[in-house]
Amino acid sequence: MLRPALVWMLSLALLTVTAAAQSPDIAEPGSVEAIGAATTDPHFVSPWVSYIPESSTVPSPEKFLGRIMGAPGELLGTEKTYAYARALAAASQRVRVFTIGHSEEGREILMLAIADEDGIRELDHLKAATAALADPRRTDQAAAEKLIATSRPIYYFNAALHSDETGSTEAMVELAYRLAVSEQPMIRRIREQVVVLINPISNPDGRDKMVDWFYRYLKGKTDRNLLPRQSPPYWSKYTFVDINRDTHQQTHETTKAVHRMFHEWHPTVVHDLHEGTPLMMTWNGTGPYNPNIDPITYTEFLELSFHEVEALTAMGMPGVSTWNFGEAFAHLYLDSVAMNHNSIGRGYETFGNGSAETEKRVVSPSSASMEWYRPLPAPREVTWSARDNLNYQETGALAALDETANQSKEMLHNFYKKGWDSWQKGLTQPPYAFLIPENQGDPARVAQMVERLMAQHIEVAQAQNRIQLKEGSFPAGTYVVRLDQPYRNYAVDLLTPQHYPKDGEAPYDDVSWELPAHYHLQAIPTADASIRAAALTQLKDAPHVAGHVTGSGPVYLLKDTGQESFLAARYRLANFEIRIAEHEFEAGGANFPAGSWIVANQTGLRDATPPIAAELGLDFTQVSAVPEVPSHKAPPPRIGLWVPWADTDSIGWIRYSLDQRKVPYTYLRDEDVRAGNLRSRIDVLLYGHVDLELAEQIEGLPKTWSPMPFKKTAQTPSFGTPAESDDITGGIGYEGLAHIQRFIEEGGLMVTLGSGSMLALEGGLVRFVRRSSGGVPRSTAGGGGASSAASQQAATRTPGAHVRVTFDRKDHPIAYGYPVHTYVFRQNFPLYAIPRRWLRMAYCTTCLDGPEDRSGVVMEWGDTDGKAFVESGQAWGEENLIGRPAILDMPVGKGHVVSFNFNPMHRDLNRGDQRLLWNAILNWQAIIAGQPKSAEAPEPAPEPEE
Repeated sequence: MLRPALVWMLSLALLTVTAAAQSPDIAEPGSVEAIGAATTDPHFVSPWVSYIPESSTVPSPEKFLGRIMGAPGELLGTEKTYAYARALAAASQRVRVFTIGHSEEGREILMLAIADEDGIRELDHLKAATAALADPRRTDQAAAEKLIATSRPIYYFNAALHSDETGSTEAMVELAYRLAVSEQPMIRRIREQVVVLINPISNPDGRDKMVDWFYRYLKGKTDRNLLPRQSPPYWSKYTFVDINRDTHQQTHETTKAVHRMFHEWHPTVVHDLHEGTPLMMTWNGTGPYNPNIDPITYTEFLELSFHEVEALTAMGMPGVSTWNFGEAFAHLYLDSVAMNHNSIGRGYETFGNGSAETEKRVVSPSSASMEWYRPLPAPREVTWSARDNLNYQETGALAALDETANQSKEMLHNFYKKGWDSWQKGLTQPPYAFLIPENQGDPARVAQMVERLMAQHIEVAQAQNRIQLKEGSFPAGTYVVRLDQPYRNYAVDLLTPQHYPKDGEAPYDDVSWELPAHYHLQAIPTADASIRAAALTQLKDAPHVAGHVTGSGPVYLLKDTGQESFLAARYRLANFEIRIAEHEFEAGGANFPAGSWIVANQTGLRDATPPIAAELGLDFTQVSAVPEVPSHKAPPPRIGLWVPWADTDSIGWIRYSLDQRKVPYTYLRDEDVRAGNLRSRIDVLLYGHVDLELAEQIEGLPKTWSPMPFKKTAQTPSFGTPAESDDITGGIGYEGLAHIQRFIEEGGLMVTLGSGSMLALEGGLVRFVRRSSGGVPRSTAGGGGASSAASQQAATRTPGAHVRVTFDRKDHPIAYGYPVHTYVFRQNFPLYAIPRRWLRMAYCTTCLDGPEDRSGVVMEWGDTDGKAFVESGQAWGEENLIGRPAILDMPVGKGHVVSFNFNPMHRDLNRGDQRLLWNAILNWQAIIAGQPKSAEAPEPAPEPEE
């Protein structure tokens, strides 16, 4: 290992080498000076990117756009970026441009392909070769060797996913030009040995919003201590940071575009560019590693990362590190499309300012120490520019491409070998398949889970006949995931529980993503190899379950077997009166559990029911008379969804789910809550999980930034979607909190999720519930500060795990469609005590807490039958959580507040939990009326230790 002082001296020598050292390139006139002026320290640039190569035929970004990339005070939006990309492709036979998708707002998602002239001519052949190597069942080893001899690895760069991480777009624009025109031996070798794909703006809606935000609020401001909010409130139609937590679901157009690209091109590497760590962190994680990723992949991304650290350190660039970021257990990010499909997913975190201005920055002591993974640490204080950030990103990218070119054949061998190994495991090691019965209470939800598997190119078939295996008998129609396929490892990862080590460090994100747990379904593994002899029909299209209407008579019954589509159905039938049974009953020779629908004869009902049954996979039964069973009316409520300007991310997933189900709702901004009169506009106020502490939920963005409009204007044409405001600061304020209290007291239902329940339970809307411990769950790596530290360092932690629960009130409407003992998905939310009849009023013997009152506890943590707490993932200190409330239903005036101590709307993943929320909405009137009445309160349980 080189000593830091020696490296520093070598770097100075490198930077004084004449332009001849870059021969045969000639620097574009003025480029060396412009880059030097924009770089704050000579150690923050490498010889590779210290100049712009001149070309007489191909326009440089500087000539086309009028400035160097990374110039202070300037940012590129989609229009100029895409115009330059097309100009580059038009002028160079080494570049092609492809449109790989469109954003929710209709913007193109554009990608460049760069190689030498032969590579560009042979793109179709090279894509076909990687596709053939991806499936060893149709490409034997001899054929693979021949393909590898004439093929190339494909390296994909993804930029500007997180919109306030502003540097990667211009780094990739400059890299594209450099790769196209430079005649440096290293660049020529990259062009000849690799196909480079560059997506300069993967999230174009967010990029344009961020560019408008910069020019409206940040340009010219260089004192970091005095900056206003540095990011617009939206980066995409629905989410914010969580756009990078979408790989399993593929809900966002950005994710869909990248996944389509992957399965068309089968890139060997998917490299996502992020910002947040000084001065450059090249990902690979500290472990524990996911056991369902081929071990070869871990060696590959470690090798690439250490090469980048070595290369940049040798050029004297300080602060380049690896290893000490995340754990690489969960692969749910955008680059994970590669990790989960036998390629390499990787990324950078560089030291972005969130602005194009130059700022003085402080590097934390933990990021400025000399470590084995950071041999040349950054100084404690730096003056940091957009060009500095670009220099690191582009230099690192070139180092990675150089290593890929040098190891091109080995990387292709490994790519093929990983697919081979996955296929062979499915042939030689149990389980040999998973069987997913199609009739599991909610056949439509079963089909949705199968659709998600198929969207990942995991092959799914259906049994033509009954199958008899060691594990039992399975009827015709059962879905079968045979594991003798190239993506066997990913199928196992999605269909089996996760087991995060109890002695592992705090994870970066979720530790459970098992689809059967998320969907409350079974996927049964089989160790019976005879499954391969079963007659199966391979699914080519995602299944759709069509419901039916059977029987005869004017009354329609809908049996509640836990169907998630009940909410959508209620709004499709909004013009009809529906009653919901409060107890089990028998009709037409069948049993109908509590929660089943009774729809009496009404004009138009006969015509309306069949198409809804077919669309939503619901089976209606016609009978001659209304059953005699206690029931309550269930009119469709007017839903108001409050989305605070301070955090639009997690609630965006609720908006997505409601939009997908065509359920109408009113989008409530902070100012709409402040305006009051809520009860005249809505019946149910839904407030989702937010990564905000209580004061932040009330006070919102600081008023010191006011006014801060988010509206479409000539200056800010991308603002105003999906909502607009004259001023996004100030939150709801205490006036708005009073309006919410009045809404509830006047007979409204408020439903709070996750940390949004702080507002109800700690903000004074609900009395007599004490917060015991915990904090807001955002990762400390994401800047959560004290609240996330309180969450991650708490004795009790469930960091994105499936854990057991029990319904205390099995007759409560929220319990409809669920067994008494079940499980839900929980992150690191605060812990709350059992409600009491009163809380301490002063310090005296008779003024202390009153007795427990469990009447408001609908669901509690833990399985009262003693089943293990964790279904999938991991939990710490669960003994302090078990017995506490998971769902509370508390009366307030004429209304009620229902508070979830978890988030049933987590990233459109835990669809089996969503019905709990739908039950609260569907039965809003009954909940407010206290129907059915709570059973007599049981004896108080022993109090959990604080």
